[in-house]
Amino acid sequence: MDRIKTGVKGLDDRMQGGIPKNSTIAVIGTFGTGKSTLGMQFLYEGLKNGENSIFISLDDDEDNLMATANEFGWDFEKYIREETLLLMKLSAIDIKTSLLRIRSELPRLFKAFGTKRCVFDSITLFELLFKDENERRLIVYDLTQIIKSSGATSIITSETDKTNTHASRFGMIEYVTDGVLFMNYHRCENERTVKLSIEITKMRRTKHSRDIRTYEINDHGLEVIT
Repeated sequence: MDRIKTGVKGLDDRMQGGIPKNSTIAVIGTFGTGKSTLGMQFLYEGLKNGENSIFISLDDDEDNLMATANEFGWDFEKYIREETLLLMKLSAIDIKTSLLRIRSELPRLFKAFGTKRCVFDSITLFELLFKDENERRLIVYDLTQIIKSSGATSIITSETDKTNTHASRFGMIEYVTDGVLFMNYHRCENERTVKLSIEITKMRRTKHSRDIRTYEINDHGLEVIT
């Protein structure tokens, strides 16, 4: 089986070498756990190997994304100039226009760009725009299927539920994706620092570790502590 490396040290070997190619993975976590950073690190790993990549954001604009990348030494500007990286900002205000772009433009864009990796950040902001639960579920399913059918290996980020750190905000994205990573932080008694942890709760077509592992965010991005 072909596997796609995440670029996160200590994570790929817990999935027998990486994410199965063409999978769509949900990265679920509370604020400040580094979900977007993991997504950008995943893209950078592909860009270094000549894989065309797309980052779709409902939160940060291009300037903020570039600033974050620069903090970790990831030269996204270079890959944009070389036309191997595309940063897209969808409007959360004009949801009808955003939906139209996704349904009509995204499949053609993936194909024309030769997309190998994609990050959608974040599905929660998208879900919040729908008050009707049935409509929300239909749209999330539709979006996921568009991304999966593209053939790209993709990450979709999501916030956790406020009352359950082992479920997404609306409890759907983990069921329609091929894999799920949960990222959490823990305030340990008698310790002055907050610890971050990651676990693989689902990964189709491969064996994977179910151990909860500590990770850190350093100058080079995320690193799982073995």
